[in-house]
Amino acid sequence: MESLVETLYGKVRRDIVECELIPGQSFSETELGRRYQASRTPVREACRRLEHEGLIEITPFRGYKIAVLSVAEFQDVQEMQLIFEPEAAALAAQRASEVELEEMQRLATCEYRVGDRESYRAFIETNYRLHCLIAQSTRNRRLFEVVSNIHVRLMRFFYLGLPLDSYGPTLQAEHISQVTAIRSRDEQQARREATDHIRKALDRSAHSLMNAIRFGEIVFDASQKIQGKISSENRLNQC
Repeated sequence: MESLVETLYGKVRRDIVECELIPGQSFSETELGRRYQASRTPVREACRRLEHEGLIEITPFRGYKIAVLSVAEFQDVQEMQLIFEPEAAALAAQRASEVELEEMQRLATCEYRVGDRESYRAFIETNYRLHCLIAQSTRNRRLFEVVSNIHVRLMRFFYLGLPLDSYGPTLQAEHISQVTAIRSRDEQQARREATDHIRKALDRSAHSLMNAIRFGEIVFDASQKIQGKISSENRLNQC
């Protein structure tokens, strides 16, 4: 059963993060089970885990809903980055192994090609792996869990289409600067580089985000978006 739950959890989590399951969309255990060919027990357990991560909302006796996305959510998550990630970078400068440092360097060089969707998707995934590796190298499990959850939440906005425009080389340079400080075992510089990277990301995203959604409302307006993004066979109640 644990294996079934883990497999189902991974599939549903991926589809929520990549916005294949629409933010704000409601569904029942039966509908989700039919979509993923799973029985109700593993569906229920997987959904409990996803609720704990803030990706699903559970309403007793009514069912489930994919967590909505809003400007407020995005701002909250980036504020959490400013609280946790600079300290994670400083601790990583103390504690990261040489193997981890080499992998950070490799991940930091990733750059996406503007207009290339697959390149963009690969960058989003690599960005997640880099930030999580920095947190993992602190040897603080709870800090790693927080940073991982922050980036899972951010990935939903990026997969949804929050544009990064032509920032590829800029993001790459910022990642390399941060990793260079960590590899130099310079705690203060690692903290500064992480803070600078997050603050610049806040500035870059603010304009695009405010154009994409209205404050406190769902990013993905199903009445407008489902027609363009989701074909009828992908909707849960028609699976």
